[in-house]
Amino acid sequence: MGRRGSITEDQVFDAADALMAQGREVTPTALLNALGSGSFTTIYKHLNAWEATRTSAGTERTAAIPEAVLSAFGAAWRAASAEASKEVVLVREQSAEEVKAVKAQFQEALQTIERLESESEADAARIEALNANVAELESSVHRLENEKAAYKATVDQLRHQVKSQESELERVHKVAEAERKRHQDDMAKAVSAEEKANVVIENLRKEKESAMKEAAELRGKSEELKAQNNELLSSLAEVSKSKSDEKKNR
Repeated sequence: MGRRGSITEDQVFDAADALMAQGREVTPTALLNALGSGSFTTIYKHLNAWEATRTSAGTERTAAIPEAVLSAFGAAWRAASAEASKEVVLVREQSAEEVKAVKAQFQEALQTIERLESESEADAARIEALNANVAELESSVHRLENEKAAYKATVDQLRHQVKSQESELERVHKVAEAERKRHQDDMAKAVSAEEKANVVIENLRKEKESAMKEAAELRGKSEELKAQNNELLSSLAEVSKSKSDEKKNR
């Protein structure tokens, strides 16, 4: 709801003239409806000014009536007034009190209307402020919805990346597990080969020790054979010398 527009005196006068030309009663409510907007107290103020101009115009038209007609009318009026003077005075006194009371009520009603219009203006200002606040909130909501959509897209992207990374990690884990198992198998084979090599080395060491012992024994036997051979050679030499000496002695 927007604020009431400012109504000028000329606008009220034009609307009042138009209503009067249409034969309609010129009242503040009729003027407010005809104008479509405006303050009721402002319209009432301008309406009083318009009625004052009508009274002035009526006086000017009366002054233009021929003097004879005015005299005759005045005489008739005075006669009628004299006949009804007593009743008029009584009614006038009663009417004055009633008019005074009505004016007081009207002034009170006018003040109430003015207060309500001021409150309405204040309410309109508050409504405009609230509408602006609502528009700002709607803009903020729209912005937050866009941010939410962007965050959701980011979250979905991150989830996809996490899922891909989990798949990659699972693949790498499988590869690492297979590699670890292969290493374990290779280690087990190496350990088994080492154990076998140790057995072979131990056997070879024992064979070497046995061979060395056998070689020592053979060297001992060879020395004995050499000594025996030398003794035989020495004996043969002595026998051969003896035979040679015998032949010479013969």
